Amino acid sequence: MMIGWTMCTISLLILGFTPLPEPYWCVDEVTGKYIKSITLPDGTTDAAEPCNADAAKSGGKYAMLLMLSCLGYVIADVAADGLTTEYAKQEPIERRGKTQTTAYLTRTLGGVGSTIFVGLCMNGHEYNGSFSWTLSFETIALVFAVPAALMVPISAMFVKEPRDPAKKLPNGKEYLTMCWDLLKSKATFYIIMYCFLSSAIGGISTPAGGYVKTYWAKVENLQNQCFSLVGLLLFAGGLAIVKKYLLNTSWRMILGVTIVILQFVDSIFSTLTIFNVVRNQYFYLGETVLVELPLAANFVVSTFVIVEMADDGNEGMVYGLLTTTANLGGPVARAIGNQLYTVFKPSLSDSRNYLQDTPEFRHTVFSSFMLSYAFPIFSLVAVCYFLPDQKQETQDRKKNWKKRPIYGIITLCLLSVAFVYSLTINFLAMFPSTMCLKLAGGDGCDATD
Repeated sequence: MMIGWTMCTISLLILGFTPLPEPYWCVDEVTGKYIKSITLPDGTTDAAEPCNADAAKSGGKYAMLLMLSCLGYVIADVAADGLTTEYAKQEPIERRGKTQTTAYLTRTLGGVGSTIFVGLCMNGHEYNGSFSWTLSFETIALVFAVPAALMVPISAMFVKEPRDPAKKLPNGKEYLTMCWDLLKSKATFYIIMYCFLSSAIGGISTPAGGYVKTYWAKVENLQNQCFSLVGLLLFAGGLAIVKKYLLNTSWRMILGVTIVILQFVDSIFSTLTIFNVVRNQYFYLGETVLVELPLAANFVVSTFVIVEMADDGNEGMVYGLLTTTANLGGPVARAIGNQLYTVFKPSLSDSRNYLQDTPEFRHTVFSSFMLSYAFPIFSLVAVCYFLPDQKQETQDRKKNWKKRPIYGIITLCLLSVAFVYSLTINFLAMFPSTMCLKLAGGDGCDATD
């Protein structure tokens, strides 16, 4: 935890002392707002000419620093989750899951403070907000470096790790042997496949989502953060419901029902916004609130299986392996999406198309959203086939299913290929000289690029 928070702090400090480039759009000297569109003599609207077109190609170093800060807090988080799993295993099986749910409930409530801060202090015109004042991006990074730095001594002084003095800690060779023994298990292999496939398939989404939110729904930052605040509270409520009523309900059923509900609710708000039936930021943000209850159930149930898979002494390793696998599916999904959605024409990643807002382009955006909803539904195949139904079935799998080296080999190959593929595609999309490649989700590079 101390190493992770130190890495996060250093990355945020560097980010805080790295000035941003000049903005992409020109700024109106009177209002301070971006000039994104102009009205033509015939009364139609077209995109304005940007003042700094190269700004769109300058995000690489900032993404790298943000990635390193995220890596730091994820290292700390996984270590903390491993310790939470160790505590959770001490609960009787009929109430197991309460410790985890309480920890995530506390974490969610802690996010309320940061949401309020971002909503108020990043609501200036430069963030598409409504305030005439705002903190700079660099200042925000420095402010967030403070609690990250405080977590280093807090982790050292207040986090207690229960140790059995009679139990010898494994050395490096013994630990690797323990890891390999875990990977050889068919039960572990099935959970790994569930974590990876549900994330890699269900996470494929259209790049149009952010543009629809910004250009058509015209969502401002303060309103976005206010609704996110309400969403966090509802998310906490969803965790409390799971904790009280659903600890022993079928995991497959909970995930199946929540995934379907999430896609259905989202489709209503996005469709009405795309076709200009209702284009209002408060209406569009209503979806953010409505989906939090099923999203909380979906999230926490996915973590219950980790406790059941862990044995005494390898809690952190199991949590790290399974959460890494699930999180690795996200970049793979984005990399696949970068390439898949380039076939939609007009381009979904060109802001001019959203400003022109033609009927043809609306249908293109709608089609991309419908495809995005199909992927999470399809990911239910992984839920039904690989995920055990409840705690007892997980324990039975661990006890009765065989261990074979082939399961470990397939797991290592899958994760290695996925890691290299997603890292390559996402790095190509970060640098100006390669982001135009179709492989990276661009429209193709000209000979002069």
